[in-house]
Amino acid sequence: MANLDHLSAETRKALAADQGILDTFGVTVESIGDGRCELICRVPENLINAGGFAHGSIAFAVMDTACAYAIRSAGVSGVTIHGDTHFVRGAAAGDKLLAQVEIVNIGRRVATLRGETYICADNGDRKLAAHGAFVFQLRR
Repeated sequence: MANLDHLSAETRKALAADQGILDTFGVTVESIGDGRCELICRVPENLINAGGFAHGSIAFAVMDTACAYAIRSAGVSGVTIHGDTHFVRGAAAGDKLLAQVEIVNIGRRVATLRGETYICADNGDRKLAAHGAFVFQLRR
């Protein structure tokens, strides 16, 4: 896990509150700040679907969670009101996934974000697994 000492107390509290979802998907924080977030997870065996691939909810959940942290890094909190994910390729059990998200726009009431989830090989190569757009209702 990355050094998160620079995060606000509120963001660290949110990370602690999210520990259940982070543990379910084996998520660790790579970075949070400046309206961006990167999360990493290894696809758990118990989330492989009947087709032999990681269930799509993993890519969605990791991007959605990263969006929430990206918003918090901008000094506000919010809740997802829309998420649109396009799946490009399937991941297998044990694959390393990297979710990268960034804020596109923050208004008074909503924020829009975009994100990608990559399958990362041990040699550093990565392939796009999913991409999406998210809308968050802000809580100020």
